[in-house]
Amino acid sequence: MYNSSPGRKGSCFLLLPGKVNFAIFANMPIIQSNYRPPAYLLGGRLQTIAPFLWVKQDKSLYQTEKLELSDGDFLELDWIRGGHNRLMVICHGLEGNSRSHYVQQMAQHFSTKGWDILAIHARSCGREINRLPVLYHGGSTSDIDAAVTAYADKYDSLVLVGFSLGANMLLNFAARHRTPDNLRAIATFSVPCDLQRSEQQIDRWINRVFAKKFLLKMKNKVRKLETHYPGTFDINALDEMTSLQAFNANYTSPYSGFASLDDFYLAGGCLDSLKEIRLPTLMVNAKNDPFLSDTSYPIDLASKSDYVFLELPKRGGHSAFPITTTESWMPERVERFLNEVLGNKK
Repeated sequence: MYNSSPGRKGSCFLLLPGKVNFAIFANMPIIQSNYRPPAYLLGGRLQTIAPFLWVKQDKSLYQTEKLELSDGDFLELDWIRGGHNRLMVICHGLEGNSRSHYVQQMAQHFSTKGWDILAIHARSCGREINRLPVLYHGGSTSDIDAAVTAYADKYDSLVLVGFSLGANMLLNFAARHRTPDNLRAIATFSVPCDLQRSEQQIDRWINRVFAKKFLLKMKNKVRKLETHYPGTFDINALDEMTSLQAFNANYTSPYSGFASLDDFYLAGGCLDSLKEIRLPTLMVNAKNDPFLSDTSYPIDLASKSDYVFLELPKRGGHSAFPITTTESWMPERVERFLNEVLGNKK
């Protein structure tokens, strides 16, 4: 049975095994959040930084495999297999990977809860350099489709979990591709729904420490790809790039085949995709997220949707939501969401 939680209508509905019960979510308001950060982690920036300082990487957590792609390249996939009949697919954020604290904690939590885990690396984000010089972006959905198609039919239930840019990619995938029948739900955190405005937010002087970190990784990646694939990139302009928006205008957008920067942002943003999604989708965006613009809080859309459930904690930072210096609230929140949609079916 479903028990109502804070901010939801207090009724009970029978959950059908293996099915999504949309009735429990119909016509609900924006979800009232019960998340509270530790009192000593003040502000969105400190809450964002804290996990990077204290959460240790578990390098023995995954088994790594390659998935061959139709264009001759490969995806690096990190697995935790336990012989379960449920699969959680996780997508990391900008310049992240499977060892990023938010991915690792989600994977560790659900691998003990009866789920197999598949963490997808966007191209150029894995341990091994890809065979093709491809730059990923918010509209990169074909690789997610390839991974989901390859493994979905081996499981009874499938859910998708994404963070930041990876959340954007998952939402665009769900709207733009034919999804498998056993895809039950999507859970996303810190979603930059309006990529252009969010990049402008990161590029503000107050966020320069974050922007510099992203830019350093992105520039080094282009230099590394040019070393392996000479003549692909014009690296002479790299040193002049001082913002994410300038980098994408000069590299990610044109080298990904977009005719204009407007087309690039249109393909990457997920606001239009949210209108097309037809399965339970949780979006949790903290109000103090230092990376999100006001256009990344689609309150009006969620208020009218039967499928998109928006939760706006006052605090939490970006892809962090710490409850201690080493633990995140996000796995607990996803577990509660999945229990509501799927019940306790193994």
